Amino acid sequence: MRILTAAQMKAAEDAAVAGGSSYAALMENAGRAATETLQTLADERGLPHSALLLCGKGNNAGDAFVMARRLARAGWQVQLVRLLDGKLSPLAAQNACRLPCTVAQKSAQTANYSAAFVVDGVFGTGFSGELADDIQTVFGWANAAPGLRVALDVPSGLNCDSGEASPGCFAAAITLAFGARKPGLLLPQNAPLVGEVRCLDIGL
Repeated sequence: MRILTAAQMKAAEDAAVAGGSSYAALMENAGRAATETLQTLADERGLPHSALLLCGKGNNAGDAFVMARRLARAGWQVQLVRLLDGKLSPLAAQNACRLPCTVAQKSAQTANYSAAFVVDGVFGTGFSGELADDIQTVFGWANAAPGLRVALDVPSGLNCDSGEASPGCFAAAITLAFGARKPGLLLPQNAPLVGEVRCLDIGL
């Protein structure tokens, strides 16, 4: 089992890029692997092809934008909600520009939380501290939703290194760890927030 801290993960990504990959390719790989996992889960469990993706503004959001594009092009009903104000990271912005018009961009208040999958792409490995009240409110709606909750890399609100969890953390049924499991995912007290951890190959 490969376990990497946020800093170690960044070093692994840097090494992959130095070896001929690119950060854009790693993001595409992450989004593709997560999309394929959702498609498999839908087929295995007989779930509708619908997804609500909650996004931030960094590279975790970029992974979610890749998913939104790929799911929409596969014929899924896709809603996307941006929860954080401010400028997107360069890679997230690049993938936001590639979203097809069939992706329904919603506010947190107008989104339909009864989608078969609710995907958390808000903070990822960069989070520490405590979630803002408005984000906790949205995660409360998501955590009460009937769909399968899926976190990308780390449930938002969880410090991936220390395992410290903010109040109102996104509670995933499945966490899709990119490239390696993160230490905070493995602590027993975080099992209700992390759910089942699946490690996806992104080309590291």
